[in-house]
Amino acid sequence: MLQLPRVMWKGVSEVSQWLTSAPLNTYFRVNTLKITPLEVMESINEQISNLKTPKNNEKKQHLVRVHNNLSDCIVISPIDKSLLDLSPKKEEVIVDIATGQSVLRGAHIFAPGIMAMAPEVQIDSFISVYADLAKGCKRGYQKYYDNPLKMFVGNGIAKMNRRQLFNGDMNPKGIAVEMTDPATGIPSFTLPSEYGMLQNLPSVVTGHALDVNENNLKVLDMCAAPGNKTTHLAILMNNKGSIDAIDKSKAKLNKVELRCKNFGIQNVKIHHFDSLICVDTNNINNSDSKPPFKSESFDRVLLDAPCSNLGQRPLLNIEVDKNVLKSFPALQRKLLINAVNLVKPGGIVVYSTCTITLEENEHNVAWVLENFPQMELIAINSEVGSPGITTQAGLNKDLCALVRRFGPENTEEDSIGFFISKFRKKSYINS
Repeated sequence: MLQLPRVMWKGVSEVSQWLTSAPLNTYFRVNTLKITPLEVMESINEQISNLKTPKNNEKKQHLVRVHNNLSDCIVISPIDKSLLDLSPKKEEVIVDIATGQSVLRGAHIFAPGIMAMAPEVQIDSFISVYADLAKGCKRGYQKYYDNPLKMFVGNGIAKMNRRQLFNGDMNPKGIAVEMTDPATGIPSFTLPSEYGMLQNLPSVVTGHALDVNENNLKVLDMCAAPGNKTTHLAILMNNKGSIDAIDKSKAKLNKVELRCKNFGIQNVKIHHFDSLICVDTNNINNSDSKPPFKSESFDRVLLDAPCSNLGQRPLLNIEVDKNVLKSFPALQRKLLINAVNLVKPGGIVVYSTCTITLEENEHNVAWVLENFPQMELIAINSEVGSPGITTQAGLNKDLCALVRRFGPENTEEDSIGFFISKFRKKSYINS
């Protein structure tokens, strides 16, 4: 059983409850190279207003607005649950855990996520959707799945039948269930891929924190896949300057390339490389266009580090190996050493994680400040998020005020768990 990491602001049971619930709002980051936030809002408004169910034909009420502090971020609030039909239906569909989590965040159900569908389900049937938390349902199961660990995630309309899902083509594609009444009230909608993407609020804050609005910056994204933050940086740079996007997963880099193509991005260079060895310490690389890179090559460095992911919500089934959990701070510090080496004097490093542990966040920031006197922690110009958490092995109150933490203590903007810190490399070190 997972021992939840040390958190200072709430009890373990409260943190567990927070982790297993979905964030209140949905956030859509707009590709301002292609479209304006106002145009995106109009499209989302129209789609949500037209969502109807067989029981309730009234147009659903909702609130769609531009975020108060982030001009490229659209906030979609949940539908009033009194307008939703959340009563269980006789006809059921079983989905895997990841798909269930996505439904609770406002997604329709795509064919690969469906584990089982009753034979009587027809196209346009109004059905209930359950997530298989027990992981006991085999793909293509034909009987009623009676398991106490199946979790109701909402109702929707079937757009595929069993034959389309499980006969012949073993890789079915497309929307299999159109969600009309998600249990969380978070509405589903679809937009052309070039308009932008659903993105967690703290991730949008991270892009803005790097301060890439100057002309002709050279930027490094050390762990770039699947490209959410890479593309955001490129858009904020208005396709000027350059971004070197590194990731050790070739398959995931394909998503970065596709996303850049869809968004009309032209200033990103993609490298299949390991950021643990991306510094040219032996001065063997004569090219500045590919890794390993010479020290102090970049104006900006983003390290959105591999982490324990104990901030992703909803976590319907929390399974973490404690030994794996303990391994992340050491890995993150190796990457931080390279980030410090690669940024120019006067340049900025942003370090972020999508987890809530102190060891991967405040403690790592304190470690950088202790071991690299040339690095200073600076404020993130955002009113979103909360200050860090003070601990004996971490940061004092003044330093905690400079970082942004997202977690159970955030009452104003409910989001995933996340942490953002921002460093500047001094042009000189006081002796």
